Amino acid sequence: MKNLLRLLLLICLVEKLQAQKLLLPEPVTNQASVALHKNETSFIYTFYGLDQTKKWSGVHNKVFRINLSSGESKQIQNIPDSMGRLASSASAIKNQAYIAGGYAILENGKEKSSKQLFIFNPQTENFTKGADLLIPIDDHIQSVWRDSLLYLVSGWSDSLNVRTVQVYNPSTNHWQFATSLPDEKTTAVFGGSGMIVGDTIYFLGGAVFDKFYPSSRSFYKGVINPTNPLIIKWLHADEYNGEFRYRSAAYSNGNKIYFFGGSNETYNYTGISYREKKPVQPNKTILIYDLMSGKFSVKNSKEQIMDLRNIVQTTPNKFYVAGGMFADQKLSNKVIQLTIE
Repeated sequence: MKNLLRLLLLICLVEKLQAQKLLLPEPVTNQASVALHKNETSFIYTFYGLDQTKKWSGVHNKVFRINLSSGESKQIQNIPDSMGRLASSASAIKNQAYIAGGYAILENGKEKSSKQLFIFNPQTENFTKGADLLIPIDDHIQSVWRDSLLYLVSGWSDSLNVRTVQVYNPSTNHWQFATSLPDEKTTAVFGGSGMIVGDTIYFLGGAVFDKFYPSSRSFYKGVINPTNPLIIKWLHADEYNGEFRYRSAAYSNGNKIYFFGGSNETYNYTGISYREKKPVQPNKTILIYDLMSGKFSVKNSKEQIMDLRNIVQTTPNKFYVAGGMFADQKLSNKVIQLTIE
């Protein structure tokens, strides 16, 4: 019995020490993150992002890799992109990363959305170029259906929000449009949060196209037709309770979707509010949607962080947040494991 207790304590100590080692090589925010596996080891990869200068020149195309077994963290080869980008998203399909969209910031302050898709193979840690998106996009909602199709919902395209849904099939390297979002002023958003669970897209929050980019409190569901996944039945499901979510990130466990982090007002890439012209602070809550009851609940969050693109999932019950922005515009170099109740 004593030996068993010693073993359990040792395991807890090792896990604690490893958790303390989970740091990125440098602070980064608004990057795309994903978990991939190589030789039965889980890795977190981050692509693109903004460094702690928070200037246009600090937008980069770096790639960071974290070994979740050893805690080793290092920078590997950059994305083969001529420019750094923000607000891209990364998703895993059949253990390869698909990094789509994003925007570059020019020296004169102008922003340019991207049509590029990069495919990353963790076995070789090399990139290949996928077919260009149908329209350039950034700050979109990105998720995967049945480990086979990549969905890009809404987002910002060069000069305005769009309500398009772009679907990519890796097996054919081909993009198609799916059913667009409903034609309502608050439907098209940038910086929204959501994901696909089963055959349904769920998303909420984000900024609408108007003066100072006001927040959207709408919640939408889109049921994907399994026989023709380009057909989506959209439903405006109602407003949600709790704090507004901008650049929050979503993950699902059991019969619930968790909308973690983000802020309760919209802001530019520096973390400065569009309206108030002052630093924005992170949300202090997690918004939880129950898929069975269709109701929302709110709980306090131990970690308060914003400017997120993806929650990283390694197993059905393990989720991580890599990088992001803490209060007062402080960038994070932490990899935080989220606690699932």
